[in-house]
This record gives sequence, structure tokens and C-alpha cells, in this order.
Amino acid sequence: MKRFSAIILSAALLCGCSSSTAASSTAAATASATPTATAASTASTVSDENKLSIIAPYGAPSLAMIPAFQSGYDVTTVDGADSLQAAFINPDPEYDVIIAPTNLGMKLNQAGKTTYKLLDVVTWGNLYIVGDSDDALTTDGEMAAFGEDAVSGLVFKSVYSDGVTPNITWYNSVSDAQAALLSGKANVALLAEPAATATIAKAKENGTDLKIIADLQESFNDGQGYPQAGLFVREDDYNANPDKYANLEELLAKFSNNIDPDTDSDTIIADVNEIGTDVLGVPSGEIVAKVWKRLNIKFTSASSCKDEINSFMNLFGVDNPDGIIG
Repeated sequence: MKRFSAIILSAALLCGCSSSTAASSTAAATASATPTATAASTASTVSDENKLSIIAPYGAPSLAMIPAFQSGYDVTTVDGADSLQAAFINPDPEYDVIIAPTNLGMKLNQAGKTTYKLLDVVTWGNLYIVGDSDDALTTDGEMAAFGEDAVSGLVFKSVYSDGVTPNITWYNSVSDAQAALLSGKANVALLAEPAATATIAKAKENGTDLKIIADLQESFNDGQGYPQAGLFVREDDYNANPDKYANLEELLAKFSNNIDPDTDSDTIIADVNEIGTDVLGVPSGEIVAKVWKRLNIKFTSASSCKDEINSFMNLFGVDNPDGIIG
């Protein structure tokens, strides 16, 4: 039961919450009559025969879907893990594409609970340590962390296999760890972007100086990061209609490769505001633009990064995930 709970908790990492409400993006996509600069360079209106239904969690994965929103794909965003798991195991699938933590979809497939397979990796990790000093992990104190048996906890334990000095309290969600840091219950915390930057800004308003003191992606797997969120498809439908999936893949790959936060911050802000922070599940367009690089959105074919997937899935007891890669 504990191992299965880790699957549930992992999705909370991506959205930073534990509730499970859904927000449809149809209105936001329809309202995009005049695409922004990002859409103009990476997206075009998708034809009805190539239209796919997509579900994605709040945060970095939903931001990776910006061109899908703007091109008229049917994108639903959700807060929490329940809707993602329900989509995977639904005997009458509602979605063509599921964006979810790689370990969630792959473990459900290995257990025979879903026919969805991993086709692409969408994000490569967004975990950071935020503290009140550079040596917060090597001095006495209190640390707040979240998802002990999920992605966040397992990546943290892998990076800091020798342990850290402060006493660690594990919370269920990133928002709980954030609250502990802001309230003074902890002086250092494991957080995910964009919550990490939002926490630093909120603390500054209250007269407290916090900063990012460690990047877990740089320390994991020789700096390669880890395949945190992936794009899953139903194998039978993909094999029957490869072209319409290829159109979506090309669109998302072009977007993730072309966005440069050093020059396109105004575009990112405009895109987020166009779609809606409530739909994307992010604090603001300004914060998203500020942390874009640290979201590590990079669209990559799963077949081209099997070694990284194998290394990551070993944390979850999946020894041979090749059969789960579409």
C-alpha cells in the first residue's frame, strides 16, 4: 500500500497541491483569435481530424502545453493526482493524451492497470532547495520537505544519500512545505518551481531573505536531470493514427526548443495571461517568465533517452521499463 501511495503523491509534485479539481481550457483556446508571438512562431490551428483530447496537471506540464492550447487542442488541466489516475485506468478512455509523472503512468502500466505507454518526456525536473543561508543543509536547523515516498522525496534522498544536518519534517504537499518555511517552522525547504520563487518573493514581503541554495537536477544522474513528466498515449490508437500524434509532437518540440526566457519573457507573460493563470495553475505570468529555465521544459522522445528513464524508474522499483515505452 505504501508503494502505491507513492504513485499518488508523485503527481502532487507537479501541481503543488493535493486536491483534485479540473479546469477546462476550451474557452481559453477559443478566445485565442489573435495568437501571441509564441503561437505565431510555433503553432497553427489544428484541423478537426487531427484534434486530440489532452489532460495535464497544473504547473510545468500545463505550461508545456501552451502551443496546444493556442492551436485549438482540447486541453483539460487538473489539480492533484486523482483525475490523472482516473484517466489512466478508465476502461472507456476519455483522453487521447495524458501528461503525467512518468512513474505514475509507467507503474500503472506495469501493474496491468492501463494501456497507456510513455511516448515522450516533457519536463526534466523542477526541484530546488530554498533556505535562509548557503550552509542551511550543513548546519543545525529545521527542514521542510514533501512527498517522502514520491518523486520529490526519492530524488532528494538519491542526491543526499549521506543525509543532511537539519532535522527533516515530511509534508504531503509542496504547499505545506512552503507554509512551514514562511511561518518560520523551518529555515530550509525542498520546493518545486514555480512555488520556490513565489515563496522567496512572499518571504521578502515579510522581511525575510530566502534564496535557492541547491538545484537537485544538477546533482541527479550526473547533471542530466530526470524525466519527471511524460506524454502517454494509448498504443492501439497511436498505431492506427500516427500522423495526428506526430503533429502534436512536432508542435510541442518546436515550442520547447524555441522559447528563450532571456529574450522572450514578455511573450511568456502574454501567453500565460492569455490562457489564464487559473487554467495553468501558476502564480502569475511574471513569476513563470522569471523561472522558465528552472522548469526544465524540454520535449524529448522517450525512445531516445531510455538510459535516463531506466535510471529514474529504478527509484520506483521498475527494473526494465522498455516495454512501457511507446
